[in-house]
Amino acid sequence: MKRQSICRSIFGALAVLFISSCSLEEPTFKGIENVQMGKMGVKESTFTMDLHYFNPNRSGLKLKKAEGDAWMDGDYLGHFTMDTLINISGNSDFLLPVKFKAEMALLLKNSMSAMLGKESLLKVEGKARVGKSGIYIRYPIRYEGKHNLGELLK
Repeated sequence: MKRQSICRSIFGALAVLFISSCSLEEPTFKGIENVQMGKMGVKESTFTMDLHYFNPNRSGLKLKKAEGDAWMDGDYLGHFTMDTLINISGNSDFLLPVKFKAEMALLLKNSMSAMLGKESLLKVEGKARVGKSGIYIRYPIRYEGKHNLGELLK
């Protein structure tokens, strides 16, 4: 019994080392699509949207879960979650359906920038569970770039 659990532990550790040693290129962010308003509130509102990415890696992956926070021009916007299993093919575009809870005061402030065509610094930090063949690792999500919000939402 102990021997089996030791073998499983060693196999699990080797699998995690193998996956983590594979160099993954960061997916390329292409834009935001299908924005829909969910629950609207005075302090906080919920949106659903698809984040459009391109996977530059040859091999495909599975994305099990993702969550994190977003800032615009240094102001905290809100928290996003994604809990749907997504199959990501190699060298292809993919959409991530996310739920985003935004603080309305900051969202309204930044929506004026979008209407005026001003570029804003968008920053996202979080974590995801990615893997293959049933073995998943935590993968950091980090993005920072200047964007015209009006263009991103087209």
